[in-house]
Amino acid sequence: MKIDPEQLKKAAQQASAAWSGISSKYMTKKPVISKVTACDLEHTRTILLELEKRPDHLHISRLEVIKNPFREQKPALVLKPFLDGKKFPKDGIRVALKGHGVVIRFIRFPKMKVEDLSSAMKYEAEQYIPFELSDVVLDFGVIEESVKTDDGEKMEVMLAVVKRQELDPTLEIFRNLECRLSVVDVNILSAMAALEYFHPEDFSGHIGLLDLGTEISTLGVVREGKPRFIRDISYGIYDLQKKLKSRLNLTDEKIEKIFEENGACSPEETQTMTESLEGLVGDLRVSFDYYHDQSGQSKPITKLFLSGGMTHPAVLKALSAGLQIPVVCMDVLPKIRWASEIDEGLVKANAAFLPVALGLGLREE
Repeated sequence: MKIDPEQLKKAAQQASAAWSGISSKYMTKKPVISKVTACDLEHTRTILLELEKRPDHLHISRLEVIKNPFREQKPALVLKPFLDGKKFPKDGIRVALKGHGVVIRFIRFPKMKVEDLSSAMKYEAEQYIPFELSDVVLDFGVIEESVKTDDGEKMEVMLAVVKRQELDPTLEIFRNLECRLSVVDVNILSAMAALEYFHPEDFSGHIGLLDLGTEISTLGVVREGKPRFIRDISYGIYDLQKKLKSRLNLTDEKIEKIFEENGACSPEETQTMTESLEGLVGDLRVSFDYYHDQSGQSKPITKLFLSGGMTHPAVLKALSAGLQIPVVCMDVLPKIRWASEIDEGLVKANAAFLPVALGLGLREE
């Protein structure tokens, strides 16, 4: 289907309206709609689910897991059999974005009213981002209303920016499918929403969250229940897979089996994974140091959660040893239920890939 430029422009305007994940979370509270459809496109498999929030758990009524979907086919073709209005509704879909065109900054402004801050942001935001304001969609939320500094009382603001060049391809996918988006969020913020729900005690402390993407991973730091630092790292699941293929000549099927079964692997496989992760460990340590320097926080980060895959014990052990803190997967299973027609094995095998989609379902519109 050919996309009419005017229609795409309207879709972009619609996404701008949907792009309100930050302000809705940190400035207003609205109830979650009964059932929502969430789509996570950014990992080595696409997660498509229909979710309902119930008093003591999340209920998944529909779930599709599409492995390595975009290597050979266009996203719209891969998703078309599912987003046909029968398996999943075509209206009100929630998606999240990840990539170099998505930037989050934590900045301090002189204390002011929110409506004044909104006006000021239009003029001040450009100095904090590497893009022209005309090329982006932005949103912001107040993290701390009052921060004492040497320059007087400030307010700490989280600014999220997505470049239209990053946004438009996602819009086009769903325009091709004649679907309507209701929410466009950021992967790491959706994963944080899931972390808050599934691990509330840890979320109120001082912890890290690493969302492992296909080629880019995103580190977030949460302190006292609020995001404080977010940074992209140029390492993804494909880097680990490529190392195993080139060093040990393993097939895609063998690599997939190693990570799906999470079982014992050979000393050579363990050593190769450890070596591949050394660069990631180095980037994480530098990022933690930078966070501490910028925030003035002397208290250490006590734990790192993972979302997006790579749950193999050898991976967790290598990261824990390199960072010298516990590294664990986000455990979503105790607080989710699923419809009887959904295979239990499918849910459990893909639990590490669910946080972003679940977080999308949890957030307010």
